[in-house]
Amino acid sequence: MHKDYHDQKNHYKMYKVGKNWLFAGIGVITLASTVAMTTPNAHAAELNNDTNLSSAQKDEQKVTSATPAQQAAIDDAQKDVDQDNADIAQNQKDTADEQANHDTLANQTAGKQSNVDQAQDVANKAKDQVAKGQVAVDDAAPAGYQDKEDAEQQAQNNTDKAQDAVNQATTDRNRAQKDVANASDKADQAKTAKDDAAKNKTDAQEQADAAKNKVDNTNKTTKVHHDATPVKPGTYDKGNVIDSEASLPDTLLDPKDGHTDDVAYYGSSWYVYGSKNDKSKKIDINNLTQNQINELGQYALGLINSLRKQYGLSPMIMSDNTQKMAAGDIAIRNKNGITDDHSLIGNNISQADWNKYTFDSIAGNHDGTKFAAQNLGFFFGTEDTMLAAKVSVLQMLTAMAFDDGPGNYHRQAILMNPNSVDGHNIYSDEEDVTYYFGYGHQSSGNESIFDFWKENNSNVWNGGIAVSTGSDGHSSFASELMKHQKTGYTNNGTDTIETNPAYTNAVNDYNQALAQLTSANKAYNQANDAYNNATNNLNDAKTNLANATTKLETAKSNLNDAKTKLADAKQALADVTAQYADQLAAYNQAKATLKNDQAKAKQLNQDLANAKKALADNQSSIATSEAKIAQLQDQLKDLQAKLAKDEKNLADAKAAAENNDNSDDTNTSDDDTNTNNSEDTSDTNNNSDSNNHSDDVVPSQSDTKDLNNIVDITENTQNNNVENTAVTNNTKSSPVTQNVVYKTNNQTVTPAQVAASTFNQSQLPQTGESQQNGKMSIIGLIGLALSSLGLAKLFGRKHV
Repeated sequence: MHKDYHDQKNHYKMYKVGKNWLFAGIGVITLASTVAMTTPNAHAAELNNDTNLSSAQKDEQKVTSATPAQQAAIDDAQKDVDQDNADIAQNQKDTADEQANHDTLANQTAGKQSNVDQAQDVANKAKDQVAKGQVAVDDAAPAGYQDKEDAEQQAQNNTDKAQDAVNQATTDRNRAQKDVANASDKADQAKTAKDDAAKNKTDAQEQADAAKNKVDNTNKTTKVHHDATPVKPGTYDKGNVIDSEASLPDTLLDPKDGHTDDVAYYGSSWYVYGSKNDKSKKIDINNLTQNQINELGQYALGLINSLRKQYGLSPMIMSDNTQKMAAGDIAIRNKNGITDDHSLIGNNISQADWNKYTFDSIAGNHDGTKFAAQNLGFFFGTEDTMLAAKVSVLQMLTAMAFDDGPGNYHRQAILMNPNSVDGHNIYSDEEDVTYYFGYGHQSSGNESIFDFWKENNSNVWNGGIAVSTGSDGHSSFASELMKHQKTGYTNNGTDTIETNPAYTNAVNDYNQALAQLTSANKAYNQANDAYNNATNNLNDAKTNLANATTKLETAKSNLNDAKTKLADAKQALADVTAQYADQLAAYNQAKATLKNDQAKAKQLNQDLANAKKALADNQSSIATSEAKIAQLQDQLKDLQAKLAKDEKNLADAKAAAENNDNSDDTNTSDDDTNTNNSEDTSDTNNNSDSNNHSDDVVPSQSDTKDLNNIVDITENTQNNNVENTAVTNNTKSSPVTQNVVYKTNNQTVTPAQVAASTFNQSQLPQTGESQQNGKMSIIGLIGLALSSLGLAKLFGRKHV
């Protein structure tokens, strides 16, 4: 059925010849027109880019007005087009190769089908022959003989099976016996391992019990004595560090560094507290308990008496009551708001208050005892342990004794000595005197109060009146002060309660014993589980042996029965054989013939199967080849679409470069227009379509940009099968080696055939601007008239 030209899909390609542009319209061309236009020397018009042009020819095609960037774009686009053409050529070669393979396979199909038919015919004949042989055997068989023969064969088969059963049962019984022996050995080994683990568990338990008993009977702590290592005073500017009670001095020592009679004696630092090894109790220096005050007082008493001892003086006495009077002194000071000043009776403290808070707190009669003197010292306020507070007391008394400033009043108060001992002493008393000491802490001023009292033992008096004394030579009030005396501090070293090393070792031994016991228990549990498993396995093995033995006995019984039946069947067959001796020869011969025919039929059936498989494989290969061809055809369509796109890109790139000449062509537009119009007019005279396209002779600027594109005009593309196939043109005079073959209604016409009859060599696209005499032949115009849309039209075009 012929299609109207409106149903065709037409492609236009633009070529530049000189300053003119050529549009080649390629349609479906009839075979007759193609043949008429074909000449031996015709050059093929390219549908695609000039892939096979020489380097010199390609250089000529470069647009001289192109910028480097534009030329690079043109070159890249040309490479894409060249690659598309190469891919299409390779696709067409692969398609041709696969088509050849498909044709070869198709040619082989008939032969393979013939082989199947022949094999089927031979197999059918063999099957008929076997059927005839079976009839011959049945006819020759003696009456009843076959039954006896079959019975004998069945009896033999039963006997063989029974023998096999006996053999298998014997093997199973032997294996079961071996399994029992192995399981028994493993059970014995597991029993031994279990017994050993039980013993180890018992031993570990005994060791753990012994270690626990040792821990229970060992003291956790022990008293550790640390010898005293009292620190001696350092220098005035750099004191020695006291960082433990073992290093705390119990004697006042003269630093002998030349600092005596200094006014600011509290600036000294002969001793410095360090906390590194301090294990003493924590305290709040602003809120000391009475016991803590007493402990500091006893440390001060020891230091004071050590200094007095150096001068041969009797020690001062400190007791609960002297501490009570010192506490009363603190109460009076707090009452009267006294800080940083001494308690002055009759000045800042009344005699009545003094008696009330001090003497009267001990007894109503204090005859014979007088308040002798008072020293004051100050804490830093940062002392947070008892050792730190004691170091501060040490600093205070060392300064009072050896760096007291002019008059040495603090030192004189400590010594209370006769003038002959330490020079002039305002507190000196040559009589027999007993001195009492009390220590207090006034938190409001962070002060240490050192109070001293004295009693004249040789002449106890009160206002010149003798005071009665007891048998001890002291007044009754002084006797109260002597009750519950406190000893001064002596550093005999320290005893600390520490963890007993023996206890630590016992605990470590016990922990190790527990770990060993845990390990022994785990090992025993594992050994016990293994023994239980081994015992279960042994019982299972014994059960399997019993079952195997039973099966063997049953199999032997069945074998005996089968042998008996086989003997009977053999005898019956022997009897019937003797009865039909003459007829058996023909019967046996018929059976032999049947056996041979059956063997031949089996082989022929196998040959038939092989032939069918060969045919099926051939048909499968054909289907595979057809699928591959279809795939290549789909690929070709994609490649052609890509080629069209890349050709458009190339045309756009070249057009963009040509537009660079707009300014040059503007001045000569009139001449060019006249020339082009004249050429178009001549062309119109020979083209029946001139009236239809008169509006295209001189395109407007808005239309010229479309001249670089390949325009697809499609009204109805259904059932339009156009295929491009690369064909090599061996014409020596033409560098163009690519043609396009169009197939329509099973007829093939190439554009090369049309172009060869239409243009001479000087009219080929893209050959430069020097060709001036190109004209269409009459035959070419006739060929174009026979085509759907015509092959070409010319019009003048200026650079835009």
